[in-house]
Amino acid sequence: MSQQFFKRKRHYTESSETEKYEHLLVSSDLKTNLIEIENILGDSIDVKIVQFMELPIPFAICYIEGLINKQQLELSIIEPIKSWQLKDTTLQPIDLVHQTEVSAVISTCDHFNLIVTPVLKGQAIIFVDGVNQAYSIPLETWETRGVEEPEAQTMVRGPREGFIETLQTNTTLLRRRISNPTLRFKPFEVGKITKTTILVSYLESQVDQEVLQEVIKRVTNLNTDKIFESGMLEELIDENGYSPFPTFQSTERPDVAAAALTEGNVVIMFEGTPFVLITPTTFISFFQAAEDYYHHFDLSSFIRFIRVLSFMISLALPATYIAVTTFHHELIPTNLLVSLAAQREGVPFPAFVEALVMETIFEILREAGIRMPRPIGSAVSIVGAIVIGESAVAAGLVSPAIVIVVSLTAISSFVSPYYAFSGAARLLRFVLMILAATTGIFGMIFFMLGLLIHLCSLTSMGKPYFTPLAPFQSGKQKDSLLRLPLWWTQTKLHRKRVNKS
Repeated sequence: MSQQFFKRKRHYTESSETEKYEHLLVSSDLKTNLIEIENILGDSIDVKIVQFMELPIPFAICYIEGLINKQQLELSIIEPIKSWQLKDTTLQPIDLVHQTEVSAVISTCDHFNLIVTPVLKGQAIIFVDGVNQAYSIPLETWETRGVEEPEAQTMVRGPREGFIETLQTNTTLLRRRISNPTLRFKPFEVGKITKTTILVSYLESQVDQEVLQEVIKRVTNLNTDKIFESGMLEELIDENGYSPFPTFQSTERPDVAAAALTEGNVVIMFEGTPFVLITPTTFISFFQAAEDYYHHFDLSSFIRFIRVLSFMISLALPATYIAVTTFHHELIPTNLLVSLAAQREGVPFPAFVEALVMETIFEILREAGIRMPRPIGSAVSIVGAIVIGESAVAAGLVSPAIVIVVSLTAISSFVSPYYAFSGAARLLRFVLMILAATTGIFGMIFFMLGLLIHLCSLTSMGKPYFTPLAPFQSGKQKDSLLRLPLWWTQTKLHRKRVNKS
């Protein structure tokens, strides 16, 4: 029953904005075609239609300014066509485009629905008088930023390259890391209005075919008007509905995506964003980082333990403070209890209100630090926290203990390698605080049991979210909460070869 509550029913239907043009044929009359393309694309300032009516065979070129290479258009298409018409006296309209220097990559289009999308994606369309089809030539080019170090997922040791907003560059970054002929990039378009290009990438020799078919099914049958970023697609095709826990792993690191591909996962890449999605994923994977495999296994295991501990602190520490100071004084050592009582003397609010106000203030400071300009954002969050905390204690509004609890909770929430996963702890923390203030430790225990049941019921593309813990898989415990030595995870045959050498 609880599992069904968190599920959302989705009805996927295919639809396309270009369906209205699928029965509109390209005419052999050039002027008729130009009228049609003007009606479709409108009078926008960046839509260019260059006409050459004075030549023996009139033709016109339609393109979007800023999306194509104008120099290549001039040198490789326009000039060769004009030169050929001035030299050759036996002119045939059907042969016009074959005189260009890019004739090998030209595609023919006989319906206007096959023209609209290419021209909006940066291709040039040629209409020739006397020919009842148009020609599409790929000349895409636009300004892009260079490959830089990812800002959202930094590390001490490891590659400094990160994905950018251009798909061609991102596929190259993966190809450099995986020189395998079975690496595939399958293109799709999502969004009836935006027509965002995405790539479903996988290793054909490693991928789980059930997961791959499920991803393709959901992406193909998606019914939405607009998608601008990977997070929007993640929400639309997620089967877990209202669960706060992410079931897609988001990363802007090529090494993380390459590692996921070699493990049989599917990577979804987007045009216009450096963040890619990895599916299926597990609860444990959000405590793992690429840097774990670049350090010695004992240090990596210790760091993973710190991440798990930090997650529990960020989730339950304020609620635990509220519960023990409100209902369960017997759980606190006598000396500490006396100290806490002395600190709270004169504080006008109960522990729950103290924690709620301080947590809310910190969330405001966190968002202010993110949205403010970078040179002053960090200063605002740090100075604001210090000033407000000290002022609140000096004014007797809160106790010093709650400032320590909120500060430790805040620091622990930053330990997670994935921002979306730490967000789940931020949301559930407030729910747990309410239960602690009303039912004490017992309410917290029931909440944790319910949370564990919920995690066990979640799936990621049909695969158990809490694996390899539930269902328990002994073979995958070598790289779950702890990272054992790499040679323990190698195959027996490979170990024998290493030992012989």
